[in-house]
Amino acid sequence: MTAVLDAAGVAQGAQVTELELQSFIGTGQTGRNARFGLTWDQPDGRPTSVVGKFPSGDVNARTNAFVNGTYLTEVSFYRDLAPSLSIRIPECHLAAYDHDAPDFVMIMEDLSNSRQGDQMAGLTVEEAALAVEQAVGLHAPRWGDPTLADFAGHRPKGDEAAMALGMVYGMMVEPFLDRLGPGLDADIIELVRNVAPSVQGWVTACTAPRTVVHLDYRPDNFMFGATPDAPPLVVVDWQTVTDGYAMWDLAYMIGGSFEPARRAEVERDLLDDYRRRMAAAGVDIAEDVLWHDYRIGSLWGVVMTVIATILAAQTERGDQMLTTMAQRHGRHAIDLDVQGLLG
Repeated sequence: MTAVLDAAGVAQGAQVTELELQSFIGTGQTGRNARFGLTWDQPDGRPTSVVGKFPSGDVNARTNAFVNGTYLTEVSFYRDLAPSLSIRIPECHLAAYDHDAPDFVMIMEDLSNSRQGDQMAGLTVEEAALAVEQAVGLHAPRWGDPTLADFAGHRPKGDEAAMALGMVYGMMVEPFLDRLGPGLDADIIELVRNVAPSVQGWVTACTAPRTVVHLDYRPDNFMFGATPDAPPLVVVDWQTVTDGYAMWDLAYMIGGSFEPARRAEVERDLLDDYRRRMAAAGVDIAEDVLWHDYRIGSLWGVVMTVIATILAAQTERGDQMLTTMAQRHGRHAIDLDVQGLLG
């Protein structure tokens, strides 16, 4: 740990004299996070704790994440992509990946003065506005950058990626409904089944330029400042980051963070705020293009929830969360008539 933090410019010549595993963080469905306490021989100005991120302890989730490149994607994000963005993310002291083992480890700043968002509780409008502000820091810097296609070369791209997503979604619909269907409305179950043939074409249905997208931009991946000296919002868990369409993130965040009636009340204002902030960052988006892509993006929550339900480790809290997500995202897609838009 001393060597890692010295190389990162944190130790500044001091030594870690004691390292203590203090607690695990989160449910660990895809990756496992742990807080480590640090004792220094020279403590002044040095962190008292860091967070380590490791593969899931669940064998199936771990195997799937190595096979589909989930862990490698996050390591690559911190190494190659994060420096070009202005979104607030955890400071990463180490991002190491071993292809042969396979294994990985990341050591990051401990956001101990922040509180994690809660997917089931959702967001307040003020919290969603913070997420909109940070989304601009993610989307604007690399808007329309063709070199993004080179990021994460270990993952499928273009037509291959679209075909793979359509196939995976189609394969997982019935297992998903077997597991969570009893908690869903009948018209949402129908939607989950009916959109399967459209998923491949959905990938390219947005009209704005592509940019960097998180793809799991939701409350559980938001760390809100709990003290005056903490940053207002830090966005974590970059295992799904890719090049794509900005409204995948915005529709996913808004649609999954509010109950349907409240979401309908606030979504236009949040999108207007996003468009103004993007313009201030040098990216002009026509209002009709934004709304079209937002409607298209509403389907991502359905697709993501179906796939995540089968790939992630199963927990009681996880099933409750995923049922809530499926209900909210399904209702969002129905309310915005995404099936009619996709034809």
